[in-house]
Amino acid sequence: MVWLAAQMWILLGLSLILGLLIGWWIANRQPRTPDDDSDIELAQLRSRIEECEAEKNKLRAQSLEYETERRKFSPPKQSDKVEPLLYETATDGAADDLKKINGIGPQLEKMLNELGVYYFHQIASWTDQQTDYVDDKLRFKGRITRDNWRGQARSLTTFPQTRE
Repeated sequence: MVWLAAQMWILLGLSLILGLLIGWWIANRQPRTPDDDSDIELAQLRSRIEECEAEKNKLRAQSLEYETERRKFSPPKQSDKVEPLLYETATDGAADDLKKINGIGPQLEKMLNELGVYYFHQIASWTDQQTDYVDDKLRFKGRITRDNWRGQARSLTTFPQTRE
């Protein structure tokens, strides 16, 4: 019995010494300093991403202006294609959150994505015929006009002002 108690005291002493060594090692460990080169590289990458986003927004604005001007000078004829601009996937990066438009919920957003509508600028550029086309595809007669999706999409389509 004495032998068992002696072994327990020895094991307790060893665990105390081991705990003190591990604690001392953790306390005296040098904190990892960030690498200045990696910080600079990260800042450069973030800057390039911001430049790309600004360029993408500028191109979207130019595209929307071009489409608007084109429609002014050449109104669609009855024989013209009525189908609006639709994408197979979200080609301009992450798709816009269409649920920000009043009247579009998660299910309707999913239906619009399946149809090929991912961005506010697509909805903002619809003509009356294209609105009717999408309205027929969604099977919600008059919903787009009643909830003013095009007007809401125009206000949500924000492009930075370009400096000439």
